[in-house]
Amino acid sequence: MNTPEDLGGLDAADPDERLRAYAALVVAGRASTPVFLRGLASPDPDVREKSAEGLAETGDPAAADALADALSDPEALVRGRAAQALAAIGDWRALDALVRTLDDYPDVLHAPHTIATYVLIARGRDVLPSVVPLLDAPLPITRQRAFLVLQTLVSAMPEAGDWGSLWQALGAYDPMSRDPAARAVGAAKWAQWIAVHCA
Repeated sequence: MNTPEDLGGLDAADPDERLRAYAALVVAGRASTPVFLRGLASPDPDVREKSAEGLAETGDPAAADALADALSDPEALVRGRAAQALAAIGDWRALDALVRTLDDYPDVLHAPHTIATYVLIARGRDVLPSVVPLLDAPLPITRQRAFLVLQTLVSAMPEAGDWGSLWQALGAYDPMSRDPAARAVGAAKWAQWIAVHCA
């Protein structure tokens, strides 16, 4: 069983001590990578989450493979942080990871945002070809989040012109529509537009 010394205090019984340990590890930078990697293997999901978050903060490429493995973690919060960390590192798997974890770490104060929506938006228009297929995802919340990313990024593109006019011209896609045929048509129109403007 891990001890607080093994994980630099990330698994301490006292929550305040855990926070202090996390802060100290982040300040230490990439020297903390071995501790955070051990944390990713912890049986405690909170330790795994903070370890992935710490690896996002320190940005050590040496952690990339372990973070890719953490995308299969049973805990959604761990998966969301792992995708964020891959993006922070600049790993080639990051875009796929962010798309896969679009629903995994909701921002409860700013719904429907998640960690992935924030990171995708920050990456810019080049993510749109990977996001647009989610406009036809099975879950309404996934479609809503994908549309949020699309709307935010497309609205900032000069060639898009007025968002409302473009949205109407492309069929007034509604991610919450209960008509799958209408959603599919709207998603296809957006996919065509993205293919032309984000090639």
